[in-house]
Amino acid sequence: MEIVFLNRFERATGLSDAERGQVFIGEEEGMWTAGWQQLPEFGEPEQEIWYEGASWEELLATFRYGVARRMREGFRPRMDGMLEDIPHWERQPALPSLIQCYADMFDKEAELAALRQWRRAKSAEENRPVYLVATNRELQMLAVYVPRTLEELGQIPGFGPLKTQRYGAELVELLRPFAREHSFPLDWVAQRIDAKAWDEWSYRQKEEKYERSLSLVQEKRKLLAGIRQGQSLADLERELKLSRRLLLERIEKLDEEGYDVSALVEKETAGISQEEVAQATEAIKELGDRYLKPLVKRVYGETEPGSETERVYEKLRLLRIRLRRDAQSKAV
Repeated sequence: MEIVFLNRFERATGLSDAERGQVFIGEEEGMWTAGWQQLPEFGEPEQEIWYEGASWEELLATFRYGVARRMREGFRPRMDGMLEDIPHWERQPALPSLIQCYADMFDKEAELAALRQWRRAKSAEENRPVYLVATNRELQMLAVYVPRTLEELGQIPGFGPLKTQRYGAELVELLRPFAREHSFPLDWVAQRIDAKAWDEWSYRQKEEKYERSLSLVQEKRKLLAGIRQGQSLADLERELKLSRRLLLERIEKLDEEGYDVSALVEKETAGISQEEVAQATEAIKELGDRYLKPLVKRVYGETEPGSETERVYEKLRLLRIRLRRDAQSKAV
């Protein structure tokens, strides 16, 4: 195996002692290997393989996750900047990140339970994914800082003018019964977080970020394999444990990236009537295919939230992929 990348790491264990290790990427006949070697003071290195395979995309995701994990554990690279575009000595934590960091130091389960219940209800009411209503991180900050006014809510990262206007009154009312331990404005937060706490939190965020990236790459590989094997949407839904809507979003993304999903799309749209196909085609010609809601209204009329509406959106998502493919074929 030829080593194509190597970087040494150290972790202080005392006044003068340090643990040492190194990350590596190697290649042999088109197969990639990445991993970690613990470098003891005496004896042979202890090797931990993170990835072996032919996918550069999966290798990179696995490698970044492994590096972030080691850095969260306190190891630091000799060659800085492996996970950042800016060297650590030039980085200044922004206040929104410090506000998030401080909020993560608290356990506010009672407040979070109420906020999650509100988010689920709002998601169902608006027929939107829960993360578009509010992310877990946004709920955590609301639970810790407990804003009392719309102005205070606007100081919570993620709550810009539109989201504050949309949900602000409900959230302020929901949080009113809960005790508040912190004052606004939130600029005092910067004085409460020392360098060690910031490093631990920021590297934990990177580890979680790259873990999600790795999970998405692995999910993508399984999805492509399932499509090649002729699996249906129902099969893929069970195997990947994704909601139907999220699964279709993933399939649309694959199509946009140039992967061939036509076999699955043809199978799933075979039962759609020619009349529906013709109406959808005409609606897309007139309205474009970027937004589904006006297309649903044009083809199917007003719909009420529920399983039937979900099925209508599913059919239009699949038809949109099919019609885009047909247009590309005619253009060639």
